[in-house]
Amino acid sequence: MNNLNAFECVVEYLENIIPCSDEVDYSLISKIAGCPAPLFQLIFVYITGITINEYLRKRRLTLAGYDIRNSSEKIIDIAMKYGFNSHAAFTRAFNEHHKVSPSSIRKVGEQLNDYPRTSFTNIRIVGGKRIMAELKKIEYVEFGARKIVGMMKMTSFQKAGVECWGSAFKEGVFDRIQEIERWICKDIDDYIGLRHMSKFVGKDNFQYIIGKFVELDAPVPEKMYAENISAGILAKIWIEADNLNDIIDSAYLICSEAIEKTGYKIDFENFYWCDVYTYDRYCTPLVKGQKIILDYLLPVIKDE
Repeated sequence: MNNLNAFECVVEYLENIIPCSDEVDYSLISKIAGCPAPLFQLIFVYITGITINEYLRKRRLTLAGYDIRNSSEKIIDIAMKYGFNSHAAFTRAFNEHHKVSPSSIRKVGEQLNDYPRTSFTNIRIVGGKRIMAELKKIEYVEFGARKIVGMMKMTSFQKAGVECWGSAFKEGVFDRIQEIERWICKDIDDYIGLRHMSKFVGKDNFQYIIGKFVELDAPVPEKMYAENISAGILAKIWIEADNLNDIIDSAYLICSEAIEKTGYKIDFENFYWCDVYTYDRYCTPLVKGQKIILDYLLPVIKDE
C-alpha cells in the first residue's frame, strides 16, 4: 500500500474511535501505517502541528459542539459520549476550545470553533505548511555486516536532539571512538557521526545510538555500547534543505515516497532508521550558511 494512503487509513481509524472514546491502540497504528508508531507520531505532528491525542481531543470537542447544536440530547450525555466523565470537565474543555459554554451553543447559537479532519492526501501543502526539504539522490547498495559502536539511550523524538547529541559531545563519544579508528568502516563518506534508531516501543520510545559503524571484530572502548548490524540492501538517500529541522521533520515522507517509486519497499522486518552527518554535505555547508544535506540509510527489499 502507498504510504500516504496508509497514513490516510490511520486517520480513518482515529475518526472511527472519536465517538466511542476508545484509547488509541498504537500497535494497530503501526500496523496500518507500516512504520513504527513513534515515527508516525513525528510525521503526524509535522503535518498537523499537534499530537494524536491532542487531535482526538479537538475533534471530539468539535463534534460534541455540533451534537449540542443539532440535537436535543442532554449535554451530560453528549459529554460522556465523547469521553468526558463529568459536566465540569466537559464544560471547562469546551470553553477552552470553542470560547463559549456548551449551553450557549444551544440557546444563543454561538459560532463553533471547527477543527476539521486532517488529511495526508496532499502533504506538499498542508494548512499553509509546505515541505521545505527535497530529495537530491537515491541509490541502492549491498551493505555488509558490521556493528555500530557509540552511546546508547532509550529516548523519544521529542527528547533525542538535546538528550542524546548533547550528552555524546559532553562525554567525548567521538574522541573515544578514535581509539578504534582503524576498524571504522570505509564504505561511507567521511562523517562526524551518525544516529541509529531501532527497537521502537509503544507510542514514543526507541533505542537511539550515536556513534560510528565499525568492522565486526573491532574492540569496544570501555563503557561504550555495541550492536551488530545485519548485511542487506540499503537505500542511501540524500535530503537537502536550508536547516536541519526541515530535513528531519519530513525525511520519512520523502524517503518512503522515493523508495516506493523505484521498485523497492522498506524492510520492516529488519527496520532501522539511520542518518549520517558527513563533513562535505553537512558540516562544511553548515559553517558556510549554505544548504545542508543529510544522508539517510534504510534497509529495503525488492517490491515483488
